[in-house]
Amino acid sequence: MAHYEVLMAGSGGQGLVFCASFLAEAVIAHGMNVVQTQSYGISQRGGFISAEVLMDEEEILFQQVSKPDVIIALNEVVGARYDHMAVPVVYDTSLMKPRSMSNWLGVPMTEIARELGAPKSANLAGLAAAMTVSGAMPVEALLRIAEHKGKPDVARLNMEVIRRGAAAAESARGGN
Repeated sequence: MAHYEVLMAGSGGQGLVFCASFLAEAVIAHGMNVVQTQSYGISQRGGFISAEVLMDEEEILFQQVSKPDVIIALNEVVGARYDHMAVPVVYDTSLMKPRSMSNWLGVPMTEIARELGAPKSANLAGLAAAMTVSGAMPVEALLRIAEHKGKPDVARLNMEVIRRGAAAAESARGGN
């Protein structure tokens, strides 16, 4: 598939805009076109926020997610918004109640990041999990961007968070 739509949702302060920009950078480096947007209500920190990334090998004419290929849900603020969706919803089992819908895939994003001493990188664990599930962007492309983001010790931590997020997604869907 040449066109992918990624929707990320959570609360302000979880780094969704950073995560969407990070993915957009990986998409550009991978030689594709990209559009990245975000929206949030009155209160950024703690209130509902979403970020969108559209990627395509061709020109992107409509610049909003109309039919997401994968959704990343970072906490309970998303409520039941995506319960009706038939696409994979990768959610943080560290912060959210278990979901019984077959398309919801639980990954302990916050737990992975905390174990590595990088609690603010839970969003990258979720991004890696979503890319693993959807196939929208190779995890290696995310790793290449992470390798050059921030100080070397932060880059190494983020790369390990990405690897573990991808591995957790594989494990959750019955892989390794």
